[in-house]
Amino acid sequence: MRVHLQSYSHVSLHRLFLAFPLTIVPTHGRSVVRRRGHERLLVPGHEVTIEPFETVDLHLDGSSGQPSSCTFEIRRGMPGTPQDALHHRISRRVFLQPQYAWSAGFIAERIDMPASQLRRLLFSQGTALTDLCRTQRLMRLLFEAMAGDVAMADLKRFVGWPPNGDVESAFYDRFGVSVQTARRLASHRVPELRRSIA
Repeated sequence: MRVHLQSYSHVSLHRLFLAFPLTIVPTHGRSVVRRRGHERLLVPGHEVTIEPFETVDLHLDGSSGQPSSCTFEIRRGMPGTPQDALHHRISRRVFLQPQYAWSAGFIAERIDMPASQLRRLLFSQGTALTDLCRTQRLMRLLFEAMAGDVAMADLKRFVGWPPNGDVESAFYDRFGVSVQTARRLASHRVPELRRSIA
C-alpha cells in the first residue's frame, strides 16, 4: 500500500508500529523521523525503511508557504517463518485481516494449541492478545483512512472494531491526531491496500 501525505502545518504521527516494513520517502519540505530515542531529518528523495515491529514517530513540519510531504509504502516482503515470534505472526495476520474475531480460541484452533498455552506463550513474549489486536487494527485503520473516503462506520467494521467501541478516541490516543486529520494529510491517495497486501 502506498499513500502520499502532505501537510501545510506542523503535524506529528506518533507510535507507528507496523508488522511489515515501512518505507518513507520525503518529497518536499521538512520531515523528521524519531526512533530509538533519536531524531533524523529526512532528505527529500532519499528513502528510509523502518523495520517491522519498530516504533517510530513522524513529524511533518510544513507551513502555508512550504508544505511538507512524503510517501508511505508498506511492503509485504518475505512471509514470516515458523521461527518468528508468535506475536509477530499474529500481528501480521491481524493487520491483513482485521475484521476477524481474533480471540485466543480462534487463533489456538488454527495453530493446534490450547488457548491457555497460547496466552502463556504470548505473555512470555511480553504481549497480550488484546493489545496486539488493538494495535494492529489501529495501524490498519490509519492506512485505510489515508487511502480513501470510506465512511467511518464502514472503516470501523472493516477493521473489526467493537460496534460500541470509541475508535476515534483510541485512534487519537495512539497517533496524536484525529481520523479526520489523518485523512486530510493524504492529499494524493493511491488506494492499493486491499489488492496489494490483502
